[in-house]
Amino acid sequence: MSTDIIAWLCDSGHVATTGQLQRYFSVRDLRRARESGLIRRLARGIYACTHIDTPLALAAQTGGRLDCVSSLARHGVWSGLERPGLHLRMEPHQHARRSIPSAFVHWSGTVQKAHLLEVAPVDAVLQAIRCLGPDDALACVESALHMKFLSDDQLDLVFLHAPARLQPILSGIDRGAQSGYETFARLKLLRAGFAVRTQGHVPGAGPVDIIVEECVGLEVDGEKWHGPERFLHDRTKDRNAELQGMRMLRIGGFHVFDDWDTTRAAIRRMVTDAQRGLPARRPRRRP
Repeated sequence: MSTDIIAWLCDSGHVATTGQLQRYFSVRDLRRARESGLIRRLARGIYACTHIDTPLALAAQTGGRLDCVSSLARHGVWSGLERPGLHLRMEPHQHARRSIPSAFVHWSGTVQKAHLLEVAPVDAVLQAIRCLGPDDALACVESALHMKFLSDDQLDLVFLHAPARLQPILSGIDRGAQSGYETFARLKLLRAGFAVRTQGHVPGAGPVDIIVEECVGLEVDGEKWHGPERFLHDRTKDRNAELQGMRMLRIGGFHVFDDWDTTRAAIRRMVTDAQRGLPARRPRRRP
């Protein structure tokens, strides 16, 4: 029966109240599962699988729910350049079971019904864009769309409930962005005066993260290692793009955030060289 409890908890989101568990299991079953170390008591009336992650466990112990950038980071959504601290949501006038000095607590209601220990994606994003700077906020929303953390309907709710000061930022959403690194690179290129488009298709090479001035392809890699197969795939893609006359450049987070002046100069040089090598456009003849 203890293994049945584990299976049920895992299928139910890894956490449940005593009342929810007692609909299917006896008090004796719960006690045995806890004593054998198969489940853990996070707080009074709340049980979870032993493998539940630390942020959710801390949320349970405080009586709050995981929120803001902490929720985004848990789901792989862009949560800003800084390592996110623990962000929790408490309902107005709610009493905290336990205080965590390093935690950021947001005391407010929510837009959508949520998990027992975590706010809904809409509320996590709405709070995050209030806490983050403008570029990080846009990167957060674009990442949430790409990761399918937000649906189109939920994006509409974000627009509806976002503060007026953030509406101009949200109006710049580009659905082609696939990471925060790409968002920042695109914004920096636009501010430098380049014409850019995301996820442009190059025959024989496929989609390219960012195409600059229709002649330079930019691939923006996150801070992660690629295996041998990925290495070969990337180099084949670069070769095929060059074969089509598209100059290619691969950059990482360091080049975007820590050495942008040099990166921008390199891209400008590549654009200039590529444009000089393009044949002059002939004027169209009038019929």
